Amino acid sequence: MPYVGNDVVDLREPANAGKSKNSRFLKKILTDTEIEFIKNTERPEAALWSLWACKEAAYKVKNQSFPDIPFIPRQWQVVFNKVQSEYSDGKVIIPGKGSVYIRLFSNIQYVHCVGADSFAVLNKLIWSVEALPEEKEINPSLFLRDRLGEKLAHHFFLNFHDIKIRRTKKNGEFQQPRVYVGGKETDIDISLSHDGRFVAYAYRL
Repeated sequence: MPYVGNDVVDLREPANAGKSKNSRFLKKILTDTEIEFIKNTERPEAALWSLWACKEAAYKVKNQSFPDIPFIPRQWQVVFNKVQSEYSDGKVIIPGKGSVYIRLFSNIQYVHCVGADSFAVLNKLIWSVEALPEEKEINPSLFLRDRLGEKLAHHFFLNFHDIKIRRTKKNGEFQQPRVYVGGKETDIDISLSHDGRFVAYAYRL
């Protein structure tokens, strides 16, 4: 079964600022080649979080096939094969576990990466990034699940109120979120992410 991953990073979130100048942080999450790339790019912060988003998305994909896989981002290499004006295609190479195919979207506000364990699946993903409402306090996780639930209801001709997105525990750890319709688990593969002002989801056709 093909799996899906996605990750969004708010480039204007204060907690994300200035990390491209923190050499200790860079060595924890990037390969030597990636660190050199950061040092020589015109937008080091965006480049840093782009690489991070790719690795996070890749981990969400691989974790479903290999639940015990350790996330050691400094050993995972991001390689971009094709750069378009609106996105970049590539893959994350994971030692001993193959690769995850990725597509990265970037602008001045956020970076967003979607991933899949085959390029054919990558081309069939449906995804969205949305800003959280500014006028009131809101739980980003609940907001994201509601937005995805509405999209799934429309896409699959379902009743929104019958759709629940849950994360169950196994051996004391939360698993990837799953879609339930009428109380029954479905095979709709989804991925959720939120950071700062943005929420994002992806799912497979």
